[in-house]
Amino acid sequence: MFSKILVGVDGSAPSQRAFAVALDLAKHYRAPLHVCSVIEDVPKYDGESIADVDEAVERAQKAFDRVYESLAGDAKREKVKLVRHVMPGHPVEALVHLAEQEGIECIVLGGLGHSRVLRRAAGGTGTQVAYHAHCSVLIVR
Repeated sequence: MFSKILVGVDGSAPSQRAFAVALDLAKHYRAPLHVCSVIEDVPKYDGESIADVDEAVERAQKAFDRVYESLAGDAKREKVKLVRHVMPGHPVEALVHLAEQEGIECIVLGGLGHSRVLRRAAGGTGTQVAYHAHCSVLIVR
């Protein structure tokens, strides 16, 4: 049913639960599992130097590297191929765009996470992704 699955991961407990469900789906369907982490807090150029932007991206990348190491071990044990994506931007836009670009058939998200968008917006990231995505969206509680 699903030949490509995408899971949003930010290091939070809800995203770890979403990863566990997505990993199970990927194993069941023998599908590659795309793991996406979005760097939200990239400084804008007003008053910030390129070095500040690079430093913020590098800090976030290192944090996501630590999260990914654990996930990669789980995937290896389950014999599921992981495809990693780390990108700056707005979580909803990034996930929806990546899903379209990669031909994803199911996006799996945690119900709550670290996203500042989730704290601000009614309905949260999952609801917004479900509204805009071209494919199925599974929100794990």
